[in-house]
Amino acid sequence: MTEDAASAHDDIAAARESIARRLEEAGSVVLTTHVTPDGDGLGSAIALCRHLRRRGKEAMVINCSSVPHDLRWLYERGEFQVYNGARHEKRVLEADAVVATDIGGSERLGKMLDPIRRSGGTKIVIDHHVYDNDLFDLPLITTEVSSSAEIAYDLLRHMGARIDRHLAVPLYVGLVSDTGGFAYSATSPQAHRMAAELLSAGVDPHAVWRQTHCQVPHGKMHFLGLLMTRLNLEHDGRLVWTSVDLDFLRTHDTAPRDAFEIVNHFLRVKGVEVGAFFMEISKTRTKVSMRSSGTVDVCRVAKRHGGGGHQFAAGCAIGTMGLAAAIPHILEDIGQQFPPLETEG
Repeated sequence: MTEDAASAHDDIAAARESIARRLEEAGSVVLTTHVTPDGDGLGSAIALCRHLRRRGKEAMVINCSSVPHDLRWLYERGEFQVYNGARHEKRVLEADAVVATDIGGSERLGKMLDPIRRSGGTKIVIDHHVYDNDLFDLPLITTEVSSSAEIAYDLLRHMGARIDRHLAVPLYVGLVSDTGGFAYSATSPQAHRMAAELLSAGVDPHAVWRQTHCQVPHGKMHFLGLLMTRLNLEHDGRLVWTSVDLDFLRTHDTAPRDAFEIVNHFLRVKGVEVGAFFMEISKTRTKVSMRSSGTVDVCRVAKRHGGGGHQFAAGCAIGTMGLAAAIPHILEDIGQQFPPLETEG
């Protein structure tokens, strides 16, 4: 281990200890994750919430937006609520600690950002995204892991949690979500060791797979099929993209977050190195989601436009361009990132 790596390891260990101590001291804890929760953010928060409740804490996951249908089975009655200012503001303001998981930037807390900022409690973040921290007192952030679930798992073990099926299932959902079923480049030996331990604790991987991947309504599948017929290839087939405007969404009665799922299928096309999906938010605002097979750092592109994410999975919202202007602008930026094609000798 290099000196820098050893120092980073020590910093993480110290942060983990400080957070464990503060959560043990706290009587009331509010947990949250980013807008439109995914398996990693929600799973990490639910597992932590369950352990804290076992320790006699008043703990609940309160989020700025509702959970997608394919993840609603993950929480039990009373564990999760959508933020309502009249009902929840006082609870956030008076919590001894507020824990955010997997947010990727404080602005992704949505309408919970302001009450969390004003909260008198210790503000804690558990994340595997790097960003400028302007909010949290105790950050536990490392990009050297596959998911926030890995970080939450290590924290729970440090706190002496009993990792039984009740905690193992949400942690496993977080792990498989952000490793793409152990297919993404961030998947490590540690991720597989964690998975093995969670399976030993009672997780049924087939049941989790069916719950998270086999619940697509017919209408949504039909819509995704329509989008697949609208794919465009650029840069000698190395880049694939498509887009939707507000009229298309309204015509097919589709929620924006359902449409964004399409980008996860782009890299299945032979020869494709980058997939990009563009959505019209308004006449002057466009949202972009990008995926990379590993040759292009799409996070670099996203950051240039005020976004972020991971090296090979990132996005941004362009607030100064409509859809027609944003598409060629981003496509040109992506194209400049491609390494030269190897020519046959």
